[in-house]
Amino acid sequence: MKNTVKKNLCTFIAVIVAASATIVFAGCSDNGAPQASTGSEGVASQTSDDASAVSQTKQPAKKRETIKIDDIAWNVDQGIVDGEKYVLLDYTNNSKYTVTDFEMTFKEKGSVTEEDKENFYNEIKDKFSMSDDDISELKQRDISMHAETEKIVEPGESAKNINCYYYSGIYYLKDINHFNLVEPDVATIKYINDNKIYTSYYDFSTKKYSEDENTEEAYYWTTSELGTKIPKPDVKVVKKCIDNEDSFGFEAYGLSLDQFNEYVDKCKQLGFTVDESSYEGYYSADDKDGYNVYLSYKEDDNYMTVTIDAPSE
Repeated sequence: MKNTVKKNLCTFIAVIVAASATIVFAGCSDNGAPQASTGSEGVASQTSDDASAVSQTKQPAKKRETIKIDDIAWNVDQGIVDGEKYVLLDYTNNSKYTVTDFEMTFKEKGSVTEEDKENFYNEIKDKFSMSDDDISELKQRDISMHAETEKIVEPGESAKNINCYYYSGIYYLKDINHFNLVEPDVATIKYINDNKIYTSYYDFSTKKYSEDENTEEAYYWTTSELGTKIPKPDVKVVKKCIDNEDSFGFEAYGLSLDQFNEYVDKCKQLGFTVDESSYEGYYSADDKDGYNVYLSYKEDDNYMTVTIDAPSE
């Protein structure tokens, strides 16, 4: 893992990673999450031709089941990756749904003292070589952190070693004492139901859920000719990046590096071997007609990006 330190505040609030002692926040059993409520029955009256009244009971529309935070057994703790200590989030999917994305945000605890804050600001100022102006601006914000992953996690499976970051940025969190200054705020869970990806939010303060009205196809594939020239990945989730007459690009989730290499081989078998360029986790080549494929693999979240471009005129 690489920790690229930048000096300006905007980049900081977009970044950080992990480290020291230990802490565990369990989010699986005692959060008091409310259960979905059922609607009341409605009754409609109807009059027949012979004037006799007949009552007919209508059943309410069945409420769609949604995933609950109780279904996600998560914790944040100290961990070591590639010989370095980080603050890491792990979670196990105990639901019946495939989880495609999981994010936790953390907010400043109400018990944090002014002394705690001053120590925090002094330490990050030194760690990231921030200016007095940067720190002054940062003090206008509550302390916050987050962790997120796009790993596909099937029912009963787990995702591990998910980095935590300062604020909403990309700097790895490495100081567990800094993590002690925050508490859970909002969990965002994306999951597959009937080949659609739904998004559910859980607010730890109010113990309430919100369901996003927008959904997306779990598996997107172009109807253009470009989609016939490359193999369809054998995965549950394919998200569109670009789709027009000249280019089709997508991200396919839930792949190991070995499966990525198998996909590269399939592209080669289809003729993408002209002017090839490759190294681990990357491949690019043309076919004899001038179509180009570009493939890259991201190991942290186990997905590949694929783009096929039509030949330029």
